[in-house]
Amino acid sequence: MWKSFFITGTDTGVGKTVVGAGLARLLVEQGLKVGVMKPIETGIVLSPSDSDAITYEGAISDGTFLAQAARIEEKREMIVPFTYAEPLAPLVAARRSSRHVDLDVIKRAWCYLSSKYELVIVEGAGGLSVPIKESYDMASLALDLGLPILIVARPSLGTLNHTFLTVHYARSRGLEILGIIISGYNRNTTDVAEITNPSMIEELCGEQVIGIVPKKDSIKSPEDAAEAVREGVEIDDLIKKLKINA
Repeated sequence: MWKSFFITGTDTGVGKTVVGAGLARLLVEQGLKVGVMKPIETGIVLSPSDSDAITYEGAISDGTFLAQAARIEEKREMIVPFTYAEPLAPLVAARRSSRHVDLDVIKRAWCYLSSKYELVIVEGAGGLSVPIKESYDMASLALDLGLPILIVARPSLGTLNHTFLTVHYARSRGLEILGIIISGYNRNTTDVAEITNPSMIEELCGEQVIGIVPKKDSIKSPEDAAEAVREGVEIDDLIKKLKINA
């Protein structure tokens, strides 16, 4: 039995989708049947065919990118049950559109995917405390789905505080933490904060940094994401963490 997991970030734009897509592709290349899910995606508008989604900038949506990485074809509403045009926190976007998130819809999609695939990678929106409904946030969703979390963090100054707070909020909610992946790391950096942050994160948080994904000039495809993650994550070590009852 494989352990599915929930990817969260210390902030928005930290590289969750790159990490999720990269991991999905690498696990598929290991012969696993991998499902993916982005329960709520904001900042996108549906195409005229209503079968795909694009961002305001015209780039591919996170959900579509994840599905391509996992090499799966599913109905859009199974991968991304809820989409909102405005790039806002889900609760805010839902209120402004008068279309609230239905948790039962998300859970039905999750049940479908988890029954079909060996493991499912679920990507949250923003961080754990991002609100979905009144008194219900991303941490609540991870708990309801029964998933451990993988935290994606920035490499730069400020990440110690963001990561520490994320770890301790996760613990306060009773979430299992698989580890931390630092995304967008400049291997040629001379910045002292960036050089020392990986070890300080482990010291302060008491959690393992299981990967340091290098910064790339451009990541436009699942192949690009997989190559970046391959350089920074020992996939065999992650597989050991994900396999239970082996």
